[in-house]
Amino acid sequence: MTSFPRVHRLSARLANQIAAGEVVERPASVLKELLENSLDSGASNIRVDIEGGGVRLIRVQDDGCGIHRDDMELALSRHATSKIEDLADLERLSSMGFRGEALASITSVSRSRMVSRTADAEAGYRIEVAGSELEGVLSPQAHPPGTTIEVRDLFFNTPARRRFLRSERTELGHLEDVFKRVALSRFDINFSLNNGQRTVYKLRASQDVRGQERRVMQLCGKAFLDHTLRIEFETAGVRLWGWIATPDFARSQTDLQYFFLNGRTIRDRLVNHAIRQAYQDRLYQGRHPAYVLFLEMAPEQVDVNVHPTKHEVRFREARLVHDFLAGSLQRAMDGGVEAARETQTDNLVFSSETASRSPGLSGREPPPARNQAVPCVRDQIAAYKKLHEPIQSEQTEKTQRSLGKVLAELYGSYILARRGDKLLLIDILLARECLFRERLSVSASEGIISSQPLLLPIQIRLEKNQYAALEQYGDRIAALGFEISHMGPEAAMVRQLPALLRDCDAGVFLPALLSELAQQPIGGEDMIPAVARHAARAVNQPASPGDLDLLLQELGPLAQKQSGSHIYVELKRTDLDKLFC
Repeated sequence: MTSFPRVHRLSARLANQIAAGEVVERPASVLKELLENSLDSGASNIRVDIEGGGVRLIRVQDDGCGIHRDDMELALSRHATSKIEDLADLERLSSMGFRGEALASITSVSRSRMVSRTADAEAGYRIEVAGSELEGVLSPQAHPPGTTIEVRDLFFNTPARRRFLRSERTELGHLEDVFKRVALSRFDINFSLNNGQRTVYKLRASQDVRGQERRVMQLCGKAFLDHTLRIEFETAGVRLWGWIATPDFARSQTDLQYFFLNGRTIRDRLVNHAIRQAYQDRLYQGRHPAYVLFLEMAPEQVDVNVHPTKHEVRFREARLVHDFLAGSLQRAMDGGVEAARETQTDNLVFSSETASRSPGLSGREPPPARNQAVPCVRDQIAAYKKLHEPIQSEQTEKTQRSLGKVLAELYGSYILARRGDKLLLIDILLARECLFRERLSVSASEGIISSQPLLLPIQIRLEKNQYAALEQYGDRIAALGFEISHMGPEAAMVRQLPALLRDCDAGVFLPALLSELAQQPIGGEDMIPAVARHAARAVNQPASPGDLDLLLQELGPLAQKQSGSHIYVELKRTDLDKLFC
C-alpha cells in the first residue's frame, strides 16, 4: 500500500524562497521593489548602482525617513510592513509597496545588507543577511539619514533559477526599463543610475513643464518629444495628463509605452484597449503608439491588489474610465495641440486652471511636428485620390531623379522597385554605403562637416589593437565629425558623430572600423569608404516605407553619376521565366 507524506509546516527559509518565485523573477524585479520602498520613504534623492547585470550587485540608496533600529530585523521578515494596518488602509492605498514580502523574498535568495538611519538617530545601523540567515548582529555604522540596501550574488543558493537568467546585456536592459518607469513616475525626485564606473542616467528633479520634458527627452529620446502632444483632461475626480506621440511616430514595438496610475506603473488590459481604440483608425497594422501618460483618481476607485506584481488593476467604474481615456485621446489627436488645450464640454471637463500650470507648452513655441494636426484615415484616403490627379512638374522631376518607386521590401535587406518599365532589385546595405560614402566625401572636400552631439555619450570597450588604431588614426577620424575621448587603454567615450551617421550604432561600427584599420593600414583617402561601409552595417533602426522612398530619391543622381551596377540588379522578364522552367 502506497504511503503518503504527512502534512507539515514549511520552514521559514523555504517559504521565503517559494514566495521569491513570485516577487523575484530577475534582477529587475529586485530593483523595482527597492525603488518602490524608496519612493514610499519620502526620498528626494535616489541613487542606483548595479554590477554584472544586477546579479553581482544592486544597491539602492535614498535619503528618506529611514528605518528605526528596532524594526530593521522585523522589516526583513514576511508579512511585515509599515504601510497598512487594516482592511480600510488596503481599500484606499496610496503607497507603492504594501505586501510585506519583498525584502524577505529578496534576502532569501541573495546576500544582502541594509544600513539605515532615521532623522533623529545619532548613527545608522547595519544588518546583513545571506539566504534568510542573519550574519552577525545589528551593529552601528556611519550613514546619512535614509536607507541603503545592497543585494549581492542574486540566486547564489538557487543555482537552477540563476541558469534561467539571460546575458548581462539583456538583464541590464530590463534594469534600465524599470529605472526609466520609476524615474518617469516622479519628476520631483533626483535619480541617478550607475553601471559599474559609468553613469548611465543623472536626472534632476523639476516641477515645471520644461523640466518634466527635459526628463522625458533624456529617457525617451528627443525624437519622441518632438512628435508629441502635451495633453491634460479632467472630469469629476479623474485627471489624465502627459504626452502622446502623433501617429507618424508609430513604432514597430511597444518600447515607448508608459502609463501610470496614481504614480504606479501599470500594464492593464482595459487601459491598453482604450488607447488602441483611440489610435485604431490612425495606425497601420503592426504599428504601435508611443506615450507617457498619467491617470490620477481617488484610491478608493481602484483596486491595485489583484496581481502579485501589481501591474494589473481593477477599476470600480471600468466603463467610465475606458471611455474617458479613449475619448480624451481621440479629441486631442483630432484637433492637435489646440484641442488638448481648450475647455472640454459634455462629460469631459477640462480644467483651464491646471492648463496654466502644466499642459500648455507655455513659455516656448512647440516644434513644428508637435503643432500639426494628426493625420487620420480620411487624410490618407484624400492623399490616395491625389494619385489619380495630373502629376505636377515638380513631382515629375523628382520621379525622374529617383532610382524608382518602392514596390516592396524583401527580407529587410532588399527593395523591389519599379523605374519606368523596368524592375530593379536594390541592396539596402550597399545603397546606404554608397550614400554615406558620397556625402562624407562631398562634406570633406568642401570642408563643411556637420556633426551631431549625442544626448548620452556612448562608452565602447576596445581591444589593444583597436585602441592602438584609435591613437594612430584619431585625427583623421575626428576630421570626419567624430568626437572620441580616450578612457584608458581599454575604453573610449563617443560624444559626437557626423550628422549623416546619427542613426548608426557607434558601439557597433567604431570597433569594427578600428579593427580593420589595425589589420590593414590605409591612407587618408581610403578612410571614408571604410567608415561608410561599417556605418551602413550598423544602422540601428528598421527603415519605414517613407525612408525607403527617400533613399531611392537620393540614390538616383548617384546611380547616374556612377555605374550603379553594384547597388542594384535589373530583373528581366526572361530571367523570371527561367525560374519556372
